[in-house]
Amino acid sequence: MTYELAVLLARIPLDVAVPLLIGIAVLISLIGTWVVNTIYTPFQLEPNNAVGGMKFGFLGEVYAVTLALALIGAFDRYTDAQTTVQKEVATLVSLERAADVYDQPGQAEARAKMKSAIREYARAVVEKEWRTMSVGVPSFEVTHRLNQLSDAFLKADPITAGQQALQQNTIEWVRQINESRSFRLTTVSRSLVSLVWILLGLGTTIAIVFPWFFGTTNVVAQAMMSAILVSFLVMHLVVVLHLAYPFVGETAVTPSAFLAVAQ
Repeated sequence: MTYELAVLLARIPLDVAVPLLIGIAVLISLIGTWVVNTIYTPFQLEPNNAVGGMKFGFLGEVYAVTLALALIGAFDRYTDAQTTVQKEVATLVSLERAADVYDQPGQAEARAKMKSAIREYARAVVEKEWRTMSVGVPSFEVTHRLNQLSDAFLKADPITAGQQALQQNTIEWVRQINESRSFRLTTVSRSLVSLVWILLGLGTTIAIVFPWFFGTTNVVAQAMMSAILVSFLVMHLVVVLHLAYPFVGETAVTPSAFLAVAQ
């Protein structure tokens, strides 16, 4: 699955994506079961049950491991994205509190510049970069605001000993914001690689096709069991898809923390 297709599917609302994808998969499963049982009689297919069942069980175990690894990897990516956003916002709050230390006569303008730079950076992230970030594209305005924020703190002239000691921390905090932003922007590009999606697609296809060639006199029961299995697998794929792209779709990480700082 290509990156563009994955992002497009992740943007589909869950109340549309889940019934749509499950419906398509179940429909393919039912049509395949009907076609194969029309061509062959259950007695012709029944000898496949012994050998085919063993092979299907082995393939199921391999697919389960692949799906589990993809689910765990996607969940880690989602939680890492949340942590990165929280860390960036927490650092902004620390800088805002550090600006209050510059309270000596003649430092009012510098303090106001620091607080304004923090608010403008957070506002630009919410209004400009959150949309472009879903496709891994940075906002030039946010880059400009980050440069202003860096200048406001790095060029501040400390007077008291406390301000001088605090300036060492503010330099580190500005660096952390740069680092967190870079990590946030590259979250999409570091998602599950195409080979993993290919394995998941092949595994799901096998899970749909393989039961077609099992023989049973109760074709309705076979079709129902296949439909339930396919629905269960597709639901897992939808979860993996939305977790793998934490800044896309209705389950995306929200910029509410940045908005609180901007306000």
